Amino acid sequence: MGPRLWMLLAAFLISGAGNWIYRLALPLLVLDLTGSAVGTGALYALENLPLLLFSMLGGAIADRFPRRLVLVTGDVAAAVIASGIALFVAAGARPVWLLYALAFVLASVEPLYYPAFRSLIPSLATPDLLPTVNARVHVAEYGVNAVGPLLAGVLVETVGYEITLAVNAASFALSALLILLIRGVPAPESAAGRTILGDVREALRYCLRDNPIIRASTLIPMVNNFFVWLLLANVVFYLTTYHSYTPDQIGVVFAMQGVGAVAGALAGARLLRRVPPGLLVAWSTAVGGLAMLALIPARHPLAVGAAWMVQFAAAGASIVSTATLRQWLVPDRLLGRVFATARMIAWSPIPLASLLAGVVESTWHNSHATFAISGVAWLATGVAAARSPLRDARPPEPATPPP
Repeated sequence: MGPRLWMLLAAFLISGAGNWIYRLALPLLVLDLTGSAVGTGALYALENLPLLLFSMLGGAIADRFPRRLVLVTGDVAAAVIASGIALFVAAGARPVWLLYALAFVLASVEPLYYPAFRSLIPSLATPDLLPTVNARVHVAEYGVNAVGPLLAGVLVETVGYEITLAVNAASFALSALLILLIRGVPAPESAAGRTILGDVREALRYCLRDNPIIRASTLIPMVNNFFVWLLLANVVFYLTTYHSYTPDQIGVVFAMQGVGAVAGALAGARLLRRVPPGLLVAWSTAVGGLAMLALIPARHPLAVGAAWMVQFAAAGASIVSTATLRQWLVPDRLLGRVFATARMIAWSPIPLASLLAGVVESTWHNSHATFAISGVAWLATGVAAARSPLRDARPPEPATPPP
């Protein structure tokens, strides 16, 4: 990876850490101000709602404007909004409804930012380097997901909400500066004669109808997310209620999940040198299903952690394969929209699955049956993926040098 890719990855890490700072700090602030669990939960919902509302708009923006400019603008906007929230909190954070509105506006930046980031990568990396870059992005993303909340909690505890949110603003500003230093990024194809609504419709058609390989790579993660979140939504409840795990034992299980995610992403990048991406998605999904079934007899924390480690490794390999596949096959003029649309579709079942997980457990009190259903569903999806158009997906042929 050259310096431009390292700067982009560093900016992504810093901006991602900034996202986690406000995602944790603002709900904690609302809880302190109101003492309301409902109010805190409502803020969490508001912070995640923009992903469903604005993802496809973010994809259209990424395919219309210079992607480097989109990233810089997004980081600067986030820095300004976070600074405004810090000042509002310093002034007393009243009325509280305005804090909700500001949190929603700040959270709306990320779905406008992410498609530009993902679709910028192929402009900076050769096709053979994309698996490695995507693996490192996944590792960075998972690392931020693990470290970001810890950083936010430490900041709130040690320096208070105002300084925490000021650090949040500074993180976005630093990310913008790093992206400004990246040079030589080609501009996207002209959008003359196109409309935003037309761009969104074109992306939906491309993802769900026009390209069978991309359609499969969009629908398979959607199905997988539904069934894995039937498990993930109740994992802490399951470990404490069914097995009486202590907090440190639960920490071991979560740590092994993280190890699996990192190992799977790195292994996926290596396997893509030898295995076609569609087949790797299929095999990874099947292995993930077997790991879910292995949770049923597992009792010891290390056994449960090992099963989750394999499951997260399989998911990590599949995510890297899917991202690389899209960057290889999707035309640049559509790439931002395809990433945004596929991401929105893939994540859309998570709220329903999380709610259903609680209802099922409260009604039948049988998590092992849920493990069996989810594991068999992942196995079936893996078989379907191996028989789908994904099996025909291949990397692009190396460019032939001019004579």
